[in-house]
Amino acid sequence: MARLGELLVAAGTLSAEQVEQALRAQVMWGGRLGTNIIELGYLDLDKLAQALGRQHKLPAALGRHFDRGDAALQRQLSADVAERFGCVPLLYGGRDRTQIIIAALAPLDARATAIIADELAVTPAQIVVSIAAELRIKYHLERVYKIPRGTRFLRSRGKTIPPFPQFDIDPLAFEDSQVDMPLPTDSGVLVALPRPTTGPLAEPVAAATAAPLEDLDGDLEITGAHVNLGARLPARAADAIAADPADAVPAEVADSGTAPLVDDDMLEIFVEEDGAVPQPVAVAESTGRERRRYVRTIDDEPSTDSERETERERQAALGRISIRRVTASVTAAAEAALAMVEAEVAVGQTLGEATRAIRRSLDRDRVADLVIETLFRFSMSCEAAIMLVVRGDAAMSWKGFCRSGAPLAEIAIPMDQPGMVPRVVTNNVTARIPSTDLGPIDQLLLVSLGQQAGDLVVVPISIAGQVMCVIAMVTVPDASTSSAESIAAAAGAAFARLMRNASR
Repeated sequence: MARLGELLVAAGTLSAEQVEQALRAQVMWGGRLGTNIIELGYLDLDKLAQALGRQHKLPAALGRHFDRGDAALQRQLSADVAERFGCVPLLYGGRDRTQIIIAALAPLDARATAIIADELAVTPAQIVVSIAAELRIKYHLERVYKIPRGTRFLRSRGKTIPPFPQFDIDPLAFEDSQVDMPLPTDSGVLVALPRPTTGPLAEPVAAATAAPLEDLDGDLEITGAHVNLGARLPARAADAIAADPADAVPAEVADSGTAPLVDDDMLEIFVEEDGAVPQPVAVAESTGRERRRYVRTIDDEPSTDSERETERERQAALGRISIRRVTASVTAAAEAALAMVEAEVAVGQTLGEATRAIRRSLDRDRVADLVIETLFRFSMSCEAAIMLVVRGDAAMSWKGFCRSGAPLAEIAIPMDQPGMVPRVVTNNVTARIPSTDLGPIDQLLLVSLGQQAGDLVVVPISIAGQVMCVIAMVTVPDASTSSAESIAAAAGAAFARLMRNASR
């Protein structure tokens, strides 16, 4: 199966340079390739869905089909199943209206289709799967099922996110030339500090083991002694089919027989007054726009009753997710203990081994996981830390930890207001300020990290001199930050290598 980028270039829809920029953006910003293509302004949502339909030989679910979604039908599918498989029921179809059209992130295999059909009280043969863009699925999961989108999937305050920076990546910049380094003075005896059993660092293990491992649908990747559980649990099953839309879907999934295969013409689903099965029709123009919430930065307050209600629903949903993630059985606790041992082997017993592991990471989430874990183990003076990715007018939180075990809120730092993060991004130099001297934005950042006192430190992660990400951390006064800077340098090298590989 052709990759999404190859299809778009072959069709003359995008240039090779535009696809390369989207692939590089994906390394830093995450999400699927199509999401980054949309955010860079190269395509609209409907045209992306049509391209995905051609790629997977399935109908494309367009904006007007979501607008006509049957609310009663959607209520029949539980939020847990919708979230798990990244799908939303749309409409009844077929001449006798016995088919149910489902919009999904990716083709659904026979097992997923059977679970969905069971909840909708139909047979698997009555389920017709169509493909939609990731941003649209995320939006409707939130709208219909109150499943909160992460900040990553919200629209930037600006009209569009600026083009991803153009720069040449020096192949020598990420050669593994680092020698074994002694522990810095602020690491003390933390050479073998284990991963905590509670708190944010333990969360991915708890989330994954709360359900039987076989329910992850192949999302458990084992490499050597390391068990890679990837990013957060929502929509994991759909994401397991392909880390991004450019990856080929196995033939056994596309040919599972759970949805009619169609030719490579432009496709859409339409439902006439008496119902109709999906079939090729002429392409209709669409703006592909969604009524989406904007990224709310750390200093924003809800300004309308509607925004306040939305925020209350979001926090309630996040609370339910949090409870699910920390509820684990005795078996899950045993799995978590095993994962801790494996994590120690993966990170390494010295800072040099740990930073080399970061440099050699094979995907963006593994880089972030190792950065946070290495900070936790080798910087005893660091009370809390969070990685922030610069995207448009904000630096958005990614992964982090609080040594006390308290959960960290999802935040976005405004880049157009005075603060340490914008200054570090501009100057590419580590900044450090005691809590007593912090400005308003930085004080909010300190509190968001669960701290009331200490030094706030922001360390840049740069690629070819361009800061793409930062580590914000709170340390005890005057403690060394040399280990954090070594970790940031390793992360920058890893991201540079991933970008170069993505561009090939």
